[in-house]
Amino acid sequence: MAGARDIQRRIKSITNTRKVTGAMEVVSAAKMKKAVSQVLALRPYAHAMHALLDNIAPQAAASHPLLAVRDVKNVLVLVIASNKGLCGSFNTSVARMTRTLLEKPEVLARTRNRRGEGKVATKDLKIDFVTIGKKADHLIKILGKETIASFPNLHYDSRSEAMRPITKLIFDAFEEEKYDKIAIVYTDYINAITQEQKVRQLLPVSRVDLEKQLAEMDYMADQYGIESREYAYVAEPSNEEALREIVPRVLETQILHAVLESNASKESARMIAMKNATDAAGDIIDDLTLSYNKLRQAKITQEISEISAGRAALE
Repeated sequence: MAGARDIQRRIKSITNTRKVTGAMEVVSAAKMKKAVSQVLALRPYAHAMHALLDNIAPQAAASHPLLAVRDVKNVLVLVIASNKGLCGSFNTSVARMTRTLLEKPEVLARTRNRRGEGKVATKDLKIDFVTIGKKADHLIKILGKETIASFPNLHYDSRSEAMRPITKLIFDAFEEEKYDKIAIVYTDYINAITQEQKVRQLLPVSRVDLEKQLAEMDYMADQYGIESREYAYVAEPSNEEALREIVPRVLETQILHAVLESNASKESARMIAMKNATDAAGDIIDDLTLSYNKLRQAKITQEISEISAGRAALE
């Protein structure tokens, strides 16, 4: 029965694995629900900030540094991935999108201003990265690109204030003209089964990309029956001064939204991956149990045959 004992040990081992993957599936489902709730809670604030910016920016000077569209020679890309694996194709999809941007730099070379127009960069486009998540940092190293900063712990803090260090880094780099465009790569949560990688422009301020991010939250809010509101604003002492204070908060909102969407997508991908692993473990256990029963039946049949042969010999 040595073979049967080996099968029993494998059944026990895979049963324990199934318990772990089942528990991880339940935990991921709870975390995904929490992340979706956080996105919905962010929506009213994001709409208010967008409305404020939308009212003030048109009256601000056209040459304002936060609105100015420059020839793109240097680009900074913020990439959001996870800190850990076991989440299906989540990190692989982010890596694929990032690699596509490097292979087709014309996507990053075009800057959308508030009218949806843009300028195409020169051929020598320099691309640097800021990462959120250890897997994103590892990805950029594999691609042989430079990471100027890494923020692995932002996944675990859903407060707007937690985004201020990365917001200040991005804001200062653009204002000092170290970079002519700043974009973000993240994963948009559509539903528990579907997630989609997105590229959005952060700076210069792009109404097109702002509205697209708001539309993502609106789509999710429609599923939950949440209504939106519109407001009118008067800025003091001037639109330019107000704009300088508002844009960092808008950036915080955009980055926080991207982080929360990515978290929901990550947990959804992990939930599906763990469910598949749990189901696969169950199938393997069924196959091993069948093999064990066949082996045990064969052994019993052999013993019965030996007993019958011995009795016949005695007669």
